[in-house]
Amino acid sequence: MPHSTPGSTAFVLAGGGTKGSFEVGALQYLVGIEHIIPDVITATSAGALAAVVLAQARTHEEFLYRVQEIEDDIVAMTRTEHVFGQQAWLQALKGTSLGDSILFALTEGTRPELPVHADAKGASTDLPQQLTRHARAARRADRRERRRRRRHVLTMAIGAALRLPGVRRKLRTSGSAALNLQPLADALRQGGPSGIRPIDTDLIKRPGLQLRLAVTALRAGVLRYVSEDGTIVEADARTPAPEAAAGPVDVVEGALASASVPMVFPPRHLADDDYVDGGVLQVIPTKAAAQLGATRIIAVAAIPLRVARDERDFAAGPAANIVIRAMGMIGLAERQRENLEVALPEHAGLITIDPHVDVVGYFEVQPGLLRINKDYGWLRAADVMAQGDATLLAEVSEQTHRLVEVRLRAWHQEEALWADGATRTKPDAGSLALLQQHKEQIYRLVDQRKQLGFPVPDGCEAWWTEYELHHSAPPDTLPPSPTFTP
Repeated sequence: MPHSTPGSTAFVLAGGGTKGSFEVGALQYLVGIEHIIPDVITATSAGALAAVVLAQARTHEEFLYRVQEIEDDIVAMTRTEHVFGQQAWLQALKGTSLGDSILFALTEGTRPELPVHADAKGASTDLPQQLTRHARAARRADRRERRRRRRHVLTMAIGAALRLPGVRRKLRTSGSAALNLQPLADALRQGGPSGIRPIDTDLIKRPGLQLRLAVTALRAGVLRYVSEDGTIVEADARTPAPEAAAGPVDVVEGALASASVPMVFPPRHLADDDYVDGGVLQVIPTKAAAQLGATRIIAVAAIPLRVARDERDFAAGPAANIVIRAMGMIGLAERQRENLEVALPEHAGLITIDPHVDVVGYFEVQPGLLRINKDYGWLRAADVMAQGDATLLAEVSEQTHRLVEVRLRAWHQEEALWADGATRTKPDAGSLALLQQHKEQIYRLVDQRKQLGFPVPDGCEAWWTEYELHHSAPPDTLPPSPTFTP
């Protein structure tokens, strides 16, 4: 295994499913604005899928091209039928309410709730009280519907094996997971209807860049990495695994194994073991970058490092809520923080670019939310890389989080207007006025940022002059734009 040269730069790309859209925005800023290109890339899960695309590049121009390709791939993943296959037992439920509910739970069901304090932060002081009440009522209704769906899914899933003997038989051979990554595997090798472009592993093997994709070996019970030439190395990121365990293996297969979230996707076989998501042990594989000797390590997280307070009554709620909260959120956040607390080489530094607002689900199907999350990554990278007065930098970062919250609220408000458009001859005046208030807040927050001399993405004017991206065009009952003009 070659060593990194002194002064080398590492990109560390974390796991998080389609939350990785945040990482796309951060990469666009790092490569496109700061002109930083890596000598080392370490990655897990969704980050690994991005890493194999990025690792085909060597020059700045190539990295710019590959970052755009990653964005296209993330958007393509919202068309789940072209990316994820269904296991036999789930396929047997196709067209049933149970099958639909399970798919909803895996996609839209993982979407985070709106930030609790989004109305209070940055809200205009002249916001009519009745509009604030309207927004709160909409949020409560959304929460009730989510809880109802979760209870519905849980009840049906418990009785599925007894009520559906055919599904029970298929569970014996395909019940290790709900979905599979075979359509994505085909796309990464030869392209296809998803629009995802194939990976050229010969480009990845070229000298000039070291790649480490984190994977968890189920039989050996250890963390390992797949390298740029397909060698499987141990947790020190250097030493080849013993004998047959070292491979070599297909690097694309290594990325798929790194992204195989347990129980969602089945394990993938590499060399002499079965592997799953490296995020089981290393959500943010910072340690591997340090072990390879990188002296400038830029870690990009996709999931917030701190868990926001949740006021639900967990003692009286369903057990699933406790499991998701304790293991899926609190435990994951703690593991991420531990992954960032690593011993660095002498004269090395670690920069962490992380979200504070949770914008999208793990398997998000709404491209508009992915776009908001991508823009968030761009802004956060700009904030973190900026130099200057600490108090000012903290203020600008807080404005960035607030800006994303308001955009998020605007998107959800537009979704409500889209739904109302199917039943109304004209839009609800209060709902439309509330959306216009959100657009005004977005404009003022961006303008404040510009006045302070901080960069903004090209085309950000659309955030307040146009509707956000949705699956369909605005209904005819709505004006062609939100009508706010500064």
